[in-house]
Amino acid sequence: MILKYGNQIVDFYTKIQSLINISPYKEKALTDVDYDNNGIPKRVVVSLSGGCDSASAFFLTAKYFPNIEIYPLTCKDVNAPRDVDAAIEISKFIKKHFPFSKINDIEVASYNDLDPKTYPRARKMIKELKEYNTLNEVQMSKCNQIDDNNNAFMKIVGKPLRLDGMTANPPVDVRMGFADRMKKHHPTKDFGPFEVDRVQGEIRRDVHDKPELKYNVYQPFLNVNKRFVAGVFKENNLMDDLYPITRSCVGGKYQTNNFTEWCWQCFWCYEKDWAFNEVSDS
Repeated sequence: MILKYGNQIVDFYTKIQSLINISPYKEKALTDVDYDNNGIPKRVVVSLSGGCDSASAFFLTAKYFPNIEIYPLTCKDVNAPRDVDAAIEISKFIKKHFPFSKINDIEVASYNDLDPKTYPRARKMIKELKEYNTLNEVQMSKCNQIDDNNNAFMKIVGKPLRLDGMTANPPVDVRMGFADRMKKHHPTKDFGPFEVDRVQGEIRRDVHDKPELKYNVYQPFLNVNKRFVAGVFKENNLMDDLYPITRSCVGGKYQTNNFTEWCWQCFWCYEKDWAFNEVSDS
């Protein structure tokens, strides 16, 4: 199914089989996931972070592919409690919105219950990947914990496709302007290099025409930015109900007035504001 929002296009699910054919993991991709006769996965585990990207991937799956069994998953030891709460509310909303879709109750997984060996293994990978300077230690550890949670739950579900809503970074010129905007909002704060760097995005989200499928992990938004996601919310009239439930800010209690507002210090605040305000004005 071709979905277009603004000038960005996503071939949603129907491109999967062609991606499998060119994948170096072709054999694993075919054996790890159950597909129907049309090449659509029978079961999907959707990784919910509490943000709008994974929420939109979840929403579109339920809307356009009602025969897919959907298993929402969030991880309480990886995501902050407020993000887990957001993921739970997102799942409830979409399940109520599509009562005839095959949506299971959300699984709130505990990393410690699923795989107690994740931390040492993550640290080993961090050591091996440090030379590439792609993710810092905290990010790498978090990514590996999420992977282990998903993989353990997927074994329980039985050969599902894992749906990940990660989008590409905004354009470079936009990202470079985030630091200036951050300073404007906080003119008296002395921002260090780390705080400036973190509003310029994550290297792993840079667009390089990456394949959206890696054996059993599907990232349909990998080559579009958050303006596509904002278009999903706008065109499906979700700005007044689903949008307020989502949470992307990583600011702490004091930066967010006890988690009641955006911190205006993190990359995700600026990215979401850029994407949704642009769409709202279009």
